[in-house]
Amino acid sequence: MSGATAIPWLPTTGAQELAEPNLAEQVAMMLHAERQVMILITGRDNGRIVGFLADLTHAVSHGDSVLRIKAALDASEFFALLAGQLSLPAQRLSPMQLAAKVGERLNEPAPTGHFVLLCEGAQQFSDPLLEAIRQLSNYPINIVLCGRPQLLRRLARPALSALKQRLNYRLDLDQSPFAGRLKWLLIFLVFSGLAYFFAHWLAQTPAAKPDIIRPIAGRAALARPPEPAPRSVSAAATPRKPAAESEPDVSLVFDPTLKQPPK
Repeated sequence: MSGATAIPWLPTTGAQELAEPNLAEQVAMMLHAERQVMILITGRDNGRIVGFLADLTHAVSHGDSVLRIKAALDASEFFALLAGQLSLPAQRLSPMQLAAKVGERLNEPAPTGHFVLLCEGAQQFSDPLLEAIRQLSNYPINIVLCGRPQLLRRLARPALSALKQRLNYRLDLDQSPFAGRLKWLLIFLVFSGLAYFFAHWLAQTPAAKPDIIRPIAGRAALARPPEPAPRSVSAAATPRKPAAESEPDVSLVFDPTLKQPPK
């Protein structure tokens, strides 16, 4: 993300239960050093993430004052929850007045260190709630947005561009080597299967024969013999009569009684 420094999760030891608290302590030290907004991307292992957030809350509480939300709320419920954690009276106050009270309290010194707001399941937050969290970043408070990778796609929308610009660090907890290799293996298998089926389909598709002999326009009718005119039924049934002779045939007969002319 633009403006956010990516911090990959690279455990220094092979034991997961030792690596996670070490990382939580490093994040707690960063939050204690300066005021910032951090996004924490989690994977599908809910047990692993819950354990890390518990370690992070414990590590942050040693040097700072922790505020935490765990549910998708609307803006008014969000400020009411913060008012309760800040020990502020919230009765008979409008949402605007309640937000102003929370802002005034955040401008005052925290009981311990700085105020740190941990937001769990931020991919389920509505756009108005995320905008309220962005407005809260105007006060001296550190904010950690913890959510699934869908949160990154939501922050890419123009409506949440202002919150995206406030991010200082990005921590990716879904960086296990086995998961990365398995992902690329699945991609390779999918593309190999598609290539095999496409080649099989091409092999079974008959090739179109080229049309070598093509009729020439205007000459096909000349080469075709003329068809006889159709005859009616009555003309075909009537026998054809021979044409009348103009003169009778004269037969030549040799008669010996005829006298020969004198010599």
